[in-house]
Amino acid sequence: MSLAASGTLADAITFATWKGRPYVRERVLPSNPKSGSQVGRRSMFKFLSQAWDALAGAAQASWQTLADEIVASTFNAYLKQNMEYWHNFLPPSQGPARAGLDSPSDNALTAAAWEENRIKLSVAGTVLNEAWGIIIFGSLATPVLESVGLAIIVDPDTTFAAHDIFWTPPEVNTWYFDSMTFSLDGVLSAAGGEQSAVP
Repeated sequence: MSLAASGTLADAITFATWKGRPYVRERVLPSNPKSGSQVGRRSMFKFLSQAWDALAGAAQASWQTLADEIVASTFNAYLKQNMEYWHNFLPPSQGPARAGLDSPSDNALTAAAWEENRIKLSVAGTVLNEAWGIIIFGSLATPVLESVGLAIIVDPDTTFAAHDIFWTPPEVNTWYFDSMTFSLDGVLSAAGGEQSAVP
């Protein structure tokens, strides 16, 4: 018999130490809902988080006024406002002004095909304009209705040359896709490039 233990026994109880005191509790599996709206929000959050470091110093500094108003860092102000836009199915913007003057790229899906356990989504266009990101929507039903709940991927839109984006779906089935792009100051393109992938 031991006074100190750690780990899980029989998938039922977990032994651990907190502040130097050993304790035991029921084993609990953390919840990770993968609903459409959760996936869509997580995709945009990941995109915005990764895009922050690539913003020029002036673009990052433009968030200072909002940051002061909400008593937060410029990064948190940028995330907060852009996620509020996305909640209402509005594209993000690199600056808080959202002038809405830039044109997004004309990139769109050109093909979708299963490759083993994932789907290859091919994208191409003819002009990049003031592109910032591309949103891929996926659904088990057609037509694909563009919404936060069906956004499966948000990626940087950096080239109009043909390229591939890969996605591992939650189930093997026939999936339908569409895409939209958005510009640096929050202009969303029309949907384009409906495709399907049959296993």
